[in-house]
Amino acid sequence: MSVNSDAELGQLSETKLALHQARPRILSRPVAEIADVLGRVGERFSDPGDQFRRMALDKLPSEAKLSRELAEVVLDGMASGWTREALSKMLKNEFANPALLDGLVRAQQRGNNRSLSVPSVMAVGPTLCIQISSGSVPGVGVNALIRSLLVKAPTLIKPGAGDVVLTRLFAEALSEADTELGSAVAVRYWSGGEDYELTKQAVAGADTVVVYGSDESVLSVRATVPASCRFIAYHHRFGVGIVGREKLKGTMTHLAEEVARAVAMFENRGCVCPQVLFVERGGDVKVEALAHLIAESLERLASEWPSHVEPVFTDRESAVLRQARDTIEIHQAAGFVRMLHGGLENWTVVSERDLLQLPFLPGRSLRIRSVQNLEDVPSLLGEACRHIQSVGYAVDEGRVNDLAVLFGRAGASRFVPFGGMSFPPAWWLHDGQGPLRALIRWVEAQ
Repeated sequence: MSVNSDAELGQLSETKLALHQARPRILSRPVAEIADVLGRVGERFSDPGDQFRRMALDKLPSEAKLSRELAEVVLDGMASGWTREALSKMLKNEFANPALLDGLVRAQQRGNNRSLSVPSVMAVGPTLCIQISSGSVPGVGVNALIRSLLVKAPTLIKPGAGDVVLTRLFAEALSEADTELGSAVAVRYWSGGEDYELTKQAVAGADTVVVYGSDESVLSVRATVPASCRFIAYHHRFGVGIVGREKLKGTMTHLAEEVARAVAMFENRGCVCPQVLFVERGGDVKVEALAHLIAESLERLASEWPSHVEPVFTDRESAVLRQARDTIEIHQAAGFVRMLHGGLENWTVVSERDLLQLPFLPGRSLRIRSVQNLEDVPSLLGEACRHIQSVGYAVDEGRVNDLAVLFGRAGASRFVPFGGMSFPPAWWLHDGQGPLRALIRWVEAQ
């Protein structure tokens, strides 16, 4: 182990000790007050005149590989979930009475038997929470930090490589607004894939570890976590879209625009972005026509939201894209697919007769598959359904509930119109569970 690593291990130990010492102070704070402070801090990132927003927009493009224009859209969308109103809704959505986080509250009586003893209950957060976040989408680290503090858990957070700046800026703004709450948060970055010992040291002594990332990342961290420690994983997920035949009519420019924006947001790196679009046959507008309209929308977005700062792709990504397109062109020559694209390093739309084993396409890419009935999609996806995060939809209102039940039972966690796909509200059920309730344990007193 290097001298630097030894020093970092020592710093981690000191950091965790300081976080343990901060816990009594934040336990004494009402949760409504904590939410108010966090909301006031979060609102600074939506204020065009605020220094923290300006610093975020100065640094986000290069770190997150987003253009300035798209970075601003992403920051606005993420920060919409950091307001006082949003955090208050989040608390009330997960706890009928958020005061449960402050102490014992008399539980509601169940049934009509008044002779039954009704206990008092409270919700208790971790004594020390370790959050290991993903860097694919900026703002995930801030969400993780907020969730921990709302359950009064001192937190050491390691943001992903593309999300360090925003997480650190939020923690800095929090310390400026409230020193006491700021002392309950520490932001540290190291390369998780390269330094096993630092990860092992970070989780040692924690009672809750939360990991966001690929299956490989989750397994790597899980191997370091003691059996007695609660382990919460937000695994790799992806998004899909569905369009009913009843919506294939008229100009369809609005629908094409909504789909294109969902694809372009986060450069299609998020689990809330549609990687595949299933379109039901039998509408007035052919699937190929919709593909062209989406391609035209992506081309317009190339100017409104330019792709990320130069270089657009790494050499490896460019090579992957070229190779993938070469493979798709072979399928196209055989009549199996049709491909549209906006140049070497821009958008790609692939319309398929069948869901082929096509290579991965980095960047703003969308595969479009026609199906006889939308109800067939879960069976076509098979085991992959278990990894669906969000399903964006354009169907008649009368079909929404039945399709939501079908996709939900197959594995999807969220069913939402395309326009709301990119930015779930703060109170959403992340991977099918309340993110605050996942962090707490219940205590009851008879």
